[in-house]
Amino acid sequence: MTDVHSTPRSANFSEPRMLHRRFSNREAEEGWTATATTHTGVGLTITPARTDDRDALERFFERVTLEDLYFRFLSGLRDVDETRITAMLRDDDDFSIDFLALDSDSEEILATAMLVADADFGSTEFAMCTREDAKNKGISWVLLDHAANYAAAMGARRIYSLQSASQTDALQLEREMGFTVHMSPDDPAQMLVEKSFGPR
Repeated sequence: MTDVHSTPRSANFSEPRMLHRRFSNREAEEGWTATATTHTGVGLTITPARTDDRDALERFFERVTLEDLYFRFLSGLRDVDETRITAMLRDDDDFSIDFLALDSDSEEILATAMLVADADFGSTEFAMCTREDAKNKGISWVLLDHAANYAAAMGARRIYSLQSASQTDALQLEREMGFTVHMSPDDPAQMLVEKSFGPR
């Protein structure tokens, strides 16, 4: 995934919101915060990132492996610095939003999903990161499904991600979720993962 700066509780969006397309952590907190239970029984709260999540995000990235940092940013990044965390929390960019999957009991972050839309919201790139101890429990599935539903509701016609070809577990998950996966035309070491939505 490149380094890019469940069903919602309420999916009854009005036409004015659809016409004024934008991503907003603050606005999404009301209609796109949801609770879910994975197929393995893990209770989750899915929520857009909030300003008071800074400490939890720092703890989350401290528990992410170097390999998963590479898969998330497709770079040799070893630490997620304050600038990147601030970008995840800011609410002054209409084209990006971060969703968090929180453990319902501890409220610790188990996974993150970032969405970045292009200028006309035709395509939205996603980038995910999951703690090693939270893998293979259905958490990534629930979070990605929630993020994809949000992107579609905001008017995106396509959601996609560039991922390392060695990220086999994630690629298999996405295939099972109905994404198409094929080699990137620009780099054979990367895979293009995408799903199209019907007209809205």
